[in-house]
Amino acid sequence: MDAVAVSVTVLAPGMAMLLNVPGVAAVAGGSTPLAFLIGGIACLALAFVVAGFARRMASAGYAYTYASRTLGRPAGFVAGWTYGFAVLCFVPMTMAAVSYLLCDLLHLAIHWWFPLFAAGMVVLVLLSVAHVRITTRLQLAVGLATVLVILVVNVVVTAKGGAHGNTLAPFTFSHTQKGGFNGVFYGIILGVTSYIGFETAADFGEETSRPRRSIPVAVIVSVGFAIVFYLWTTYSLTIGFGVRAGSAFGADHFALRTIADTYLGGAFGTLVEVGALLSAFIVCVGCVTAATRTLYAMGREGSLPRRLGVVHARFKTPVNATVTSAVLATVLAAAVGFGVGPGALGAAPTTVYYFFATLGTLAIIIVYIGLCVGGAVFFRRTHPRYRPLLHLGIPAVGILIFAAALYGSVYPVPVYPLNMTPYLALTWVMFGLVVVGTMRTRRPAAVQRIGSILGEEGA
Repeated sequence: MDAVAVSVTVLAPGMAMLLNVPGVAAVAGGSTPLAFLIGGIACLALAFVVAGFARRMASAGYAYTYASRTLGRPAGFVAGWTYGFAVLCFVPMTMAAVSYLLCDLLHLAIHWWFPLFAAGMVVLVLLSVAHVRITTRLQLAVGLATVLVILVVNVVVTAKGGAHGNTLAPFTFSHTQKGGFNGVFYGIILGVTSYIGFETAADFGEETSRPRRSIPVAVIVSVGFAIVFYLWTTYSLTIGFGVRAGSAFGADHFALRTIADTYLGGAFGTLVEVGALLSAFIVCVGCVTAATRTLYAMGREGSLPRRLGVVHARFKTPVNATVTSAVLATVLAAAVGFGVGPGALGAAPTTVYYFFATLGTLAIIIVYIGLCVGGAVFFRRTHPRYRPLLHLGIPAVGILIFAAALYGSVYPVPVYPLNMTPYLALTWVMFGLVVVGTMRTRRPAAVQRIGSILGEEGA
């Protein structure tokens, strides 16, 4: 249950449906559910790959270890390097959401966002250093509460037929805001952002009982839940505004609250926003715990500074990696919030949110593609009953859809500052290649240790 709790709550369904969906709708319009469906299919293919790895090995390194065992140690380093960076991007993203929603709920001036951000990071560090079970149980309780609130909205809107009745039109390419296929493919970027986290349980392979059984179950359950829940919620929002009202849908930064106010009334819209606030904070904790496990795994093997591989004397959690992640997240948020321009994407916290959501998703999609390639190799090497249609075809589906999302992030060119994110993600990957190339020359023993430590391994 704790492994399921980690994966489901890092999905952050409350925050994703309140804040991510309008970003998708701005380009996908009335076809927003289709973008979430296609993104969900890609993540389901990845879940198949991750479950296949997890059935045979348990590691705190997840992508770092899986890639090193299939594509080679340098590829493993780059996977861990990029995955850690991607998940770290989601820390300032989610804490910016917390501060933004707090300012709105408490009717504070928006310039209070950064003091609230910093205070939230202090609380986050304390929770993250505590025993992992404390945070997972808190995550599960908050996650269930926010999901139940949104389910009520979905039931009511669907039962009333939205603005013009129930229809399958949202699952076509005909109602995008920006160019049919391109609109949906760019929408997949933030759509995939909403799914990211379903595989997080794999980071806790060394902290979970019977990991080679429990982790695959947690991953499959999480992505299955996410697909059903997101499709229903985005469908409810689309028909709530009206399939042809994509511009109004995409322009409303609190679309879910608007629909809740319109169809349920009372204080339900505020309840949705409070749920999103709690969801954002909990997923921020989850992102820190996931990022620190990768930093810890790389630190203890010497591919990153060994201090990152130190655990707390009492709670046995990676304390140095946690503090490092929190400090870096705060610095990154300040750099974008004050440096890029507060009005670039609405306000400073929303600029931080969408900038790091896009940057982190692009980086993690690169890792996802690598994992799908590695999965195809792994299945060919290890599966006793290899079936090309299953063990090659499913990873190929994930590769194609994730590649389409990358294409949609470059063409047509997105608005400033999101137009910088593909090049920043690529630069980070190239930097990782330089680092591991230097290690192979100067510290070959460290390269040989990449991906070598597992909690459990078997057939």
